[in-house]
Amino acid sequence: MNLPIDTLLQGGKYRIVRFISSGGFGCTYEAIHVNMEERVAIKEFFVKDFCNRDETTSHVTVGTVCKRALVDKLRRQFIDEAKVLFRMKHRGIVHVSDVFEENGTAYYVMDYVDGLSLDEIVRRYGAMPEQRALHYIRQVADALRYVHEHNYLHLNINPSNIIIDADNNAILIDFGDSNWYDEADVDPEAMYDTPDYTPLEQIGSNVKNVLPATDIYALGATLYKLLTGITPLSANMLASGEELDPLPETISAPTRRAISAAMQIRKNDRPQTIAAFLALLDTSATSAEESDKTVINDEVTVLADSFMSQEMYNGHEYVDLGLSVKWATCNVGALLPSDYGDYFAWGEVKPKEEYIESNRENLWQNIGDVSGNPKYDAARANWGGSWRMPTQAEMQELIDKCTWIWTSQEGRNGYKVTSKINSNSIFLPAAGLRGSSLYGIGELGNYWSSTPDESNIYGAYYLYFLRGGSYYPSLYLRYYGFSVRPVSE
Repeated sequence: MNLPIDTLLQGGKYRIVRFISSGGFGCTYEAIHVNMEERVAIKEFFVKDFCNRDETTSHVTVGTVCKRALVDKLRRQFIDEAKVLFRMKHRGIVHVSDVFEENGTAYYVMDYVDGLSLDEIVRRYGAMPEQRALHYIRQVADALRYVHEHNYLHLNINPSNIIIDADNNAILIDFGDSNWYDEADVDPEAMYDTPDYTPLEQIGSNVKNVLPATDIYALGATLYKLLTGITPLSANMLASGEELDPLPETISAPTRRAISAAMQIRKNDRPQTIAAFLALLDTSATSAEESDKTVINDEVTVLADSFMSQEMYNGHEYVDLGLSVKWATCNVGALLPSDYGDYFAWGEVKPKEEYIESNRENLWQNIGDVSGNPKYDAARANWGGSWRMPTQAEMQELIDKCTWIWTSQEGRNGYKVTSKINSNSIFLPAAGLRGSSLYGIGELGNYWSSTPDESNIYGAYYLYFLRGGSYYPSLYLRYYGFSVRPVSE
């Protein structure tokens, strides 16, 4: 169980606004530094297999006495990791600004990085051109060189832990879960979220076997993913004789050579330093510095224009339709505009398996318009920043000032909504709705507004559309699960 939205930490210094993710040893949240009014990320020490949380107090305890000494040791290492990161000053490494103990566990506070992870970028746009991928890999390599020079290892390099910020720079996040695998009674494979980027020596239980070459394996595997769009096979499968899918024919010989060397099964057969890895990428005619300049002036600029720049806010894309608000390109919980995303009851911020009256929350309360309230607004609670649910009036504006054409995108039905003002468009997939079961997919769409029915505490306004037919705001019972499409000022 995660910390609830609006949980205060450090005597009210930080307020949790969104759960981001969890791994084997921790949970990560978006939060606000209350006094400075600044967004931060907070990582909480929480060993999912051994720890429990009190639902009322949020206090963390160890489930079994026999694991208490191990968890105490891991918590100390978590704090030591934060102190190491606090001392690291590199543009490609997320900065840690605070560390503290509370609720029976430990936390550290990091800069919040706006942008998409490389994993998200590949999911949305597919494999990258070679020079674009090399631009990011060189930036990550430079950060790793700095880490290694300070006698530390990252040990969790993968596309999900590399964020591309609004300036198109690669930022390394989420250091070090894996450097805690030094106890015989911890199963490291069971704790891994990304085994496909992990070499054999790291999967074992003795971290004394890991070297800079361990990070280099993961760096090579990440480059392979960027160039192919395919998640690499695990080291165990490669060691058993399985082979990676081939790289595209257009990939240059130096890049092929670097990936092959970095992903050697035996760690001593890999490049032993970042400099050695980069040397494999470099040709005699083009230095790394010159190559980076070429990339920045060419395909990386195209990438920035296509999905970064002014078309992103708080890590999510939007479209300016020339209306009073900007409309997000995706539903909450979706990676692509065609994805259905998650379903929410009105006034609730987490999806459920079943949407029935008996499991309602806030259903019969007069809580007013919930737009921007992280307690009740699913867009604000899940995306943060100034993202929020649209009001009834903003939905009506979308209808009045746009043309609506029933179509399909990525094989899914929905409406292409095009502005009469500037011809920009968004796609609203027909995600159906959830009650006791899911129905209406591909046939109808239901999108909550933030506006309640003032005359009836059981209902709220929503945008309804039917396959190839009408679209209009209407009223419905709040406990049903509908889609949410965020807007921002």
